[in-house]
Amino acid sequence: MIVAPLSGAWALLVIVLAGVGLAFHYLMRKRDWSTRRKALFIFALVNLGFSITFHLTYMINPPPEGFPVFQNLPLHLCTLMSWLLPLAVWFEWRPLRAAVFFPGALAGIAALYSAAPSYWQYNLFDLHTFFWVSHGFNAVIPFLMASLQLYRPRLIDSVLSAVYIIVLALLVLPITLILRTWVDSGANYFYVFDPEGAEILELFFNWIKVPVIYEIPLLILVTPLMMGMYGIYLLLNRKHLATSEIPH
Repeated sequence: MIVAPLSGAWALLVIVLAGVGLAFHYLMRKRDWSTRRKALFIFALVNLGFSITFHLTYMINPPPEGFPVFQNLPLHLCTLMSWLLPLAVWFEWRPLRAAVFFPGALAGIAALYSAAPSYWQYNLFDLHTFFWVSHGFNAVIPFLMASLQLYRPRLIDSVLSAVYIIVLALLVLPITLILRTWVDSGANYFYVFDPEGAEILELFFNWIKVPVIYEIPLLILVTPLMMGMYGIYLLLNRKHLATSEIPH
């Protein structure tokens, strides 16, 4: 059962990940706020463990095309989200929570559909498959933050979150440039120089063949999607919005 986008094994894995999220929600929804936060924090730490495990597995047993260390430091958007999620669950800092909820969750979902072919060649029960698990939970955990009332998204958050991600990308860009200049010319964090097989980025790169600039249309595209996420949140949480145990 090889995991590749839209394959049977992939569909099974996505269903299981979504099922885990639903089960967690129904198990925790009637617990007190402190218990919900502690449980979700542990969930986020476990997910970070999945992310670290798949990185180490790919380094120890790389695919034929290789898995260069300096091209795979925890500086890609999705990997950063895995590291930031425990902090977002534990600390009540709205910019961080907005970043993991809106672009972070969207990036996790997008990765499930548009991962590079080098991630397609492993069995469902191989440790390499934790790539898919960690990216899936990068979406599930932010949704649980909202469904369990740990984070109350606002419409302005959906717009500002794009700004937060731009700031994050700009912070990582000097590191990418240093690595490309002196360590590994293939370093490409946030895919600013090359889409590396990601389908939606390939589309924009074929249209605008200028590093960094070619990603601007992506921001224009995802902002309405993030606003739509807020609309879905409102629909699903109407009866909870009038009261809350904590101010958010």
